[in-house]
Amino acid sequence: MKKTSIQTFVIEEHNEAFFVWQYALANGLIKQKQNCLIHVDEHSDMGTPRFNISIDNLGSDLSDIHDFVFKELNIASFIIPSIYKGLFRSIYWVKQKHRKSSITSNKMYVKSLNDSGKKLMSGKIEDIPKIIEEYRKSSTTYKEFEYHLVTEENLPSKVNPVLDIDLDYFSCTGMPNQNKEIIIEISEDEFNEFTNDKYHRLNYLPSRVEARKIDGKYFYLLNYYNELYPSSLLKNKKEIEERVKKFVNTISKKVGEPQIITICRSRFSEYTPPEQWEFIEKYLISCLSEIYNLDIHYIDEINFFQNEIA
Repeated sequence: MKKTSIQTFVIEEHNEAFFVWQYALANGLIKQKQNCLIHVDEHSDMGTPRFNISIDNLGSDLSDIHDFVFKELNIASFIIPSIYKGLFRSIYWVKQKHRKSSITSNKMYVKSLNDSGKKLMSGKIEDIPKIIEEYRKSSTTYKEFEYHLVTEENLPSKVNPVLDIDLDYFSCTGMPNQNKEIIIEISEDEFNEFTNDKYHRLNYLPSRVEARKIDGKYFYLLNYYNELYPSSLLKNKKEIEERVKKFVNTISKKVGEPQIITICRSRFSEYTPPEQWEFIEKYLISCLSEIYNLDIHYIDEINFFQNEIA
């Protein structure tokens, strides 16, 4: 028998989850602290960010949080700041297949350098004495959390988590940035500087960079490759349906009723295949609706200037 409505938020890209969680916090939809996050995703999204604006100055104003999300966070760095803010005590990263053969759990910490709230630091608790020694002038204040790498079969039982699902868990393009180049027009001087300096700083970016002259204009080409390679993470419709059914069946048996659910499309970043995201979303919501009473909202329905849904 279905219980009370579960507020379910569909977001476009994953940094928006930080905004939704703060909205949920302000509206009493989740506990104030010590929550369990079940993060269902092909990627960990556990990047430790550095900010220009101190996260310590971030209050409950939704318009300020909205600006912070889009100016300071990216799609791989929204979980650690949420832990830093005290929202989560334990993280379960659910992936189809982790690189390590065994299930891994670690006691971790997160803190900010000099208590400034601008440069976050994270690592294993066992490394704390070394960190303190290295940063003697830095505060020793930190927050602890547990980080678990699990598959569906190893999900925790009888918890009431914040459930966070990325559609790319069910089918993923792999490395979309390597499948679609970015073209930026530049000046002739910039073109000459780059082509004449084999040690140009752009050569040390993770992206592949080259400069070209095309029809009298000059351009940077980022991640341009002559050949594209298929991803083993890309699944067909039948495989997607099987994965969704298996996932929903597992959480219905093992996991307690979520406080809220976030569903990330990842369609603009294209980690979820552009031709599949809509089908996956509809099918996932359909299956989840068989076990939960979902009250579904979309990110653009939230009023950024008031703590309410439009």
